[in-house]
Amino acid sequence: MGLSACNSSADQGAGAQQSATVEVFAAASLNNAGADLEATYENANPGVDIIFNFAGSSKLVQQIQEGATPDMLITADAPTMSGAIEKTEELKGVSTEVIATNALVLATAHGNPADISALDDLTRQGVITALCAAEVPCGKLAHQELKGKNIVPATVTEEANVTDVSTKVATGEADAGFIYTTDAASIKMQGQDITVLELPALERNAYPLAVTKSGSVNDAAKSFADWLAHSDEASVIMTDYGFTTA
Repeated sequence: MGLSACNSSADQGAGAQQSATVEVFAAASLNNAGADLEATYENANPGVDIIFNFAGSSKLVQQIQEGATPDMLITADAPTMSGAIEKTEELKGVSTEVIATNALVLATAHGNPADISALDDLTRQGVITALCAAEVPCGKLAHQELKGKNIVPATVTEEANVTDVSTKVATGEADAGFIYTTDAASIKMQGQDITVLELPALERNAYPLAVTKSGSVNDAAKSFADWLAHSDEASVIMTDYGFTTA
C-alpha cells in the first residue's frame, strides 16, 4: 500500500510537470500565423497550452503596465518594445530577439472600385482610407509615409489595429488601407482581387520577442520562445504567412 501511494503521488507530480500554460501577448498582425504556430507546437508538446492574446502593440503594453503578467510579449516594431522595457516593471532588464520582419503596403478594396494606383489618389474626394491609430506601429509607419509625401487623405477611418484595417479593406468599407504584406496575402487567400502598392521608402519593421519576468520562471514559456526564434518549423510557418524570418 505504501508503494502504491508513493507511485500514485509520483504519477501526479509527473503529470503536473507535463502540464503547462504559456500566455503570449502578440501584435495583431501575427493573428493568422499564430493559430498554426500554436497548433504545431501543442501537437509536438502534449500538455502545453499556448494562449495567444492578439491586439495592437501599444494596447498590449498598456495591459502589462496595468498589471497583466503574460509569459511573453511580441510587438510589431522595435521602438514599442524598447519603450515597454524602459517603462514597464514586468519587462525591465529582459532581453529581446527579433523573430521576423514585415512591410507596410497600401491595399485596395476588392476590384479596386476607387481606381487607386498611387498614394495621390487618396486625396480625391469620396475616397475612404483606413489607417491604424497613430500610436500603433502600423499607424506610425502610415503617417510617416503620408507626411513624407505631403499627402492628406480626403477621408480617414482610424482603427485600433491592423486587423481592423484589414477588415475595412476586405469588406469594402474602405477604398484602401495601410496594412502589412502578411495581411494583404491573407485577403488574397480569401479569393479577393485587391491591388497592393508597395512603399519602398519605408524600412521593414521588426517583430521582437521578450520573455517577461513572469515567463522567466516558466520553463514551458522559455522553450516556446526558443522554438519561435530558432526552429525550422516556426520559420516555415512564418514564411508561409508572408513574414521574412530573422
